[in-house]
Amino acid sequence: MYEYQLQIGICHVGKNNLLKLGPAIDILQNATWFQLDTEAAFVEYFRENHGGMFLISRQLDIVRLPAYGERITVRSWVTNCDRLFGYRNTAIYDAQDRLCIGTYAIGAFANLTRMAPARIPRELPDQVKTYPALDMEILPRKIPVPSAMVQLPDNIRVQDYHLDNYGHMNNARYVDIASAYIPETFQVRRVRLEYKNMALCGDCIIPHFSRIDESTLIITLNDADGKIFTVMEFAC
Repeated sequence: MYEYQLQIGICHVGKNNLLKLGPAIDILQNATWFQLDTEAAFVEYFRENHGGMFLISRQLDIVRLPAYGERITVRSWVTNCDRLFGYRNTAIYDAQDRLCIGTYAIGAFANLTRMAPARIPRELPDQVKTYPALDMEILPRKIPVPSAMVQLPDNIRVQDYHLDNYGHMNNARYVDIASAYIPETFQVRRVRLEYKNMALCGDCIIPHFSRIDESTLIITLNDADGKIFTVMEFAC
């Protein structure tokens, strides 16, 4: 299990002085990668075989959003691992060690030369120490997309500053874009993210929106031909 401490800074919060969703994911995925860096066998295998991991889904359950100036602890640990996928919890706790945000994520092992999923050797998963999962309701990885999605007028061009170290759009930046379409009165308590295709520098992102009911929004980010990069469900 990996953990690090952080004080919520001005770049993390919005006009309400609370942690924004995009920066929250930045904080969480930092812990994810710091933890992965401690897995010596994986680090060596990835280096020798040009391997890595692609995030394919994440669920965030929000108890409360920490405020500016709060000191938090971020923890990340593996709950299960096989030859195709790694499963983990990452969580944010306040100064009293009370849960603020709990997450469950699935990552797929990948060959970075082909930018495609890949199986890892049988012996690698056995070398990962796993820990008990957070007590949270885990919803399905796949998020149904309503047929009546409304295409929004904005077109967002993927720029170099959106990219991660793999050269595709950082998964937190999708949430930054989607956050613009969440009504201010909609208090998000759960976020589900399904990453379907990689957005690359120069791609055009077109948001689509549907309000399922008073408590659920679906936002997809598509390309100009309708291919979906990511599906996001926000629930209050």
